[in-house]
Parts: sequence; C-alpha cells; structure tokens
Amino acid sequence: MRSGEPTRSLLRLALVGGGILVLAGCAALNALLGRPGPSAGELTPAALAEPASAPPPEPSPATGELVGPEDPEIQAALQAYQAGNPAPIIRTEEFIQYPHGLGEAVVTCEPLRVCDIELETGEEILNLSLGDAGRWLASPAFSGANAALTPHVIVKPTEYGIVTNAVITTSRRTYYLGLVSKPKGKPGHVRRVKFYYPRDLLQEVNGLFRARQAASRREQETTVARLPRLAVEALHFDYEVTEGQGLPWRPVRVFDDGRQVYIQMPESMRTSEAPVLLVQTRGGETALVNYRLRPPYYVVDKLFEAAVLIIGVGHSQERVTIRRAGAPR
Repeated sequence: MRSGEPTRSLLRLALVGGGILVLAGCAALNALLGRPGPSAGELTPAALAEPASAPPPEPSPATGELVGPEDPEIQAALQAYQAGNPAPIIRTEEFIQYPHGLGEAVVTCEPLRVCDIELETGEEILNLSLGDAGRWLASPAFSGANAALTPHVIVKPTEYGIVTNAVITTSRRTYYLGLVSKPKGKPGHVRRVKFYYPRDLLQEVNGLFRARQAASRREQETTVARLPRLAVEALHFDYEVTEGQGLPWRPVRVFDDGRQVYIQMPESMRTSEAPVLLVQTRGGETALVNYRLRPPYYVVDKLFEAAVLIIGVGHSQERVTIRRAGAPR
C-alpha cells in the first residue's frame, strides 16, 4: 500500500445516490456558453465515460479481496468499479473526491477564494500547466512531513465567469482538470477536491492474489521436488491408522515404497504442534527412528510393523497408532 492510504482512510466519504454526479459548477459553464442547464446548486446525474484511448480496467479475480481504505463508502465505490460499473464521484460537505483516470475532474472556483486540489501522499509535483495563465493563479503547496508529505495545488481565478483547464504531472501520474469560475452571485464554489485511485487499488488486489497463488505453487513444487520419484507399482498402502479421531494432526494416508514409509499429515497440522514418531519393536517397546519432516509428509527411513505418533505426556498425552495390515516384509 502506498503511504497515502492511511490519510485517506481517516476521512469519511459519502456515496451519493450510488451513481456519478456532475458538479453544480457545470451549470455555470452552461450559462456562460448560452446553453440551458440545471438551476443553481442542482446536481445532474450522468455517466462517467471512460476515455476511448484508455485501456479497460483489469478484472479482479473472483477470490480476490479488496485492500485499501477501510471507509465503507470507499469500499462500496471500489466494489462497484470491480463489478464493471463506472467508478462514482464521492461528495461530502467537506470535499469532492474523483476517481482518478476515468474522466476530467471539474473544479468550480470563485474569485477571492482558493480551491485546494489535494493529490496523493508521497507524490512529487513535476509540472503544473494552466490553459489561461493570465486570469488564473495556481501554485503548489504541501502538508505533513517526511513520508507523510502530501502535495496540494492551490487554484484561484481573478474574474467571474471564466473557464480553462489545467494539467498536473507528478512522479506517479497525470491529472487533467477542468477549471470553472462561477458567475457572480451564483452558488457552487468548491473548497477542496481530492482523488481516489480505483485502478491502482485493483492492481494491488490482483497483485496480492497472484503473489499468493505463486507462493502456493512454489510451495507445492518445492514439496514435490524434495520427495524422491516413486514408482506407483512399488507403493504399498496396506497401513491402518487407529486412535486419535478428531485430532488435527491425525495422518490422512500412510504408504511405503519398499524402503521408506511416508506418513501424509493433514493441512491442519500447520497450525498445531508436530507429534513425535516412535516405532514399536517386536518386543512391544517403543524406540526412536530416523525420520524427516517434509511437509506434509513424515519420511521414515525404515519399514515398520507398528508406530505411534505422540503429543504430550501423562494424562494429557494424545497418540495415534499406525499398523501395517499386510504380511510382514
């Protein structure tokens, strides 16, 4: 996870209507261009279309888990995006939060007031370009310190009813912004704009899922590689396991190849204590024997007629007995 996520997880975000909202400032833009539009302060539902040139989001595995901000509204937004729906714009009383990379963020400003555009913690602003640098003012700013340093871009128009755009490039990504200065006397000023990053978070989900799969495959391959190649026709499965019903380490299978005995332990033994293996002699006594633990197998270096697996001592002792059911060999 990037270092910005703890900061984002502290903020409560409200998902408006489960859909995508266009800022009320767009009404001001319509009025400026002479087109009819919604009344002041009115929000118009609209689909947030993905740019034609942008690649489709990588699907997340069905068994993947969402990781990222713990806020339930952000989680709901990411789940909607994961399911193939447009990523929503999230609006609260304090700020508006856009999904980065899925459209142009529109920021409605007002002369004599500043708009704070907050980027991701840890990003470095490389360049800031304004379409109308004569009537718009923009400057970088920072909050926090060291690894928690968060970049901001402070924007302010010098006139009412003007429109331009801005491009911000950072060490991680590019931001495309539409800047609107609302008509005088009209509401709609936005004090603070933030972003969340559904593509990045889903890539982390997919990466975590693939890493777990790769680790599981490596573990299986390593286990197989550590065991000798066994000829099927040389294997003998004539062993029975008695006692120990319900124990998490009770063997699931016992067989030998004529030289060594392989005791296959259950997966649940990974979280329990490993038992000690003792072989019973012909006189009925128990003795230690050479064996190796190659999960999930105990590999015993000699054949035996009977053996016991033991955990604990005295009255708290637990044991499982293994006996060969066939004729002595």
